[in-house]
Amino acid sequence: MSKLKLKAITDGKDKNRYCGPSVISALTDLTTGEAARLVRKQSGRPKITGTSTNQVLDGLRACNIKAYRWQKPGVRLNRSTGPTLAGWLKMSKEDRTTGRVFLIVAGWHWQLVSGRRYTCGRIREIVSIKDKRVKRRARVAEVYELTSDNVTKPDIDVSKPKSKSNPYYYRVNKMIRQYPEFGITCEKDDIDYWVTMSDELEGLATELEHPLCDEHYCYDMEDVWKRMQDMVEFAKEHHPTISK
Repeated sequence: MSKLKLKAITDGKDKNRYCGPSVISALTDLTTGEAARLVRKQSGRPKITGTSTNQVLDGLRACNIKAYRWQKPGVRLNRSTGPTLAGWLKMSKEDRTTGRVFLIVAGWHWQLVSGRRYTCGRIREIVSIKDKRVKRRARVAEVYELTSDNVTKPDIDVSKPKSKSNPYYYRVNKMIRQYPEFGITCEKDDIDYWVTMSDELEGLATELEHPLCDEHYCYDMEDVWKRMQDMVEFAKEHHPTISK
C-alpha cells in the first residue's frame, strides 16, 4: 500500500455511518463496515456508534498509522473552552503543509484535515475547510498528527462473514426451532444483530438484574449463537416458574 494520505470514505454493503470508523476508512483501504469490525474486535464492544480516543487510535495503529498529539505553546485544547475549529485552522496554518494529516476531535466529532482538505463521517466526501458544512464554531478538544511510511491492512480479519459458509447460521436457526417456548429471536439491522427472549423472560432478567437484560447486540453469528446459549440456559432455569 502507500504512504498516508486523505481519501474519500468508502462504504460497503455493511456501511457504518459513525465518525470513528469513517476516519479510519478515509486513511486506509478499509470500508466503514470493516473499520467498525476492527474496532469491535479490538475493544470487545458489540456495537460501534460513538468511539473513544483509544479505540480510534488503536484502530489506526493496527493499520500502521502512528498518532502524535499536536501541541502549541499557550494553546489549551478543551471541549468547552478550547479554540474553535476556525481558530485552530488559523493557528495551525504553518503546520498544515502538503502531505501532513491531522485527526481532530471538535464538537464530540472525529474529523480529518490535510492542508485545506477536510472530511468526516457526517460530510463523507473530501471538501474544502471553507465548506459551509464544516462546523467551524465547534470547540477543539484533541488534535493528533498522523504519520505512516506504509499504510497496511490489519492482521485482524475484518472481512464480512459469508452467510452461506458460516456454520453458526445453521446452529442459530436450529436453536430457535428447538426452543420455541423461550421466544428467542434474532433480527439483523444494517450492521449488527439484535437477539431477544420472550417478553416474560426479558422482564425476569431485568427484575433479577441478570447480565442478559443488557446484552442484546451481537456483531456476528458466532456471537449470536453464544448469546443464545446463555439465553437457553437462563430460560431452562426460570421458564418453568413463569409459565405456571
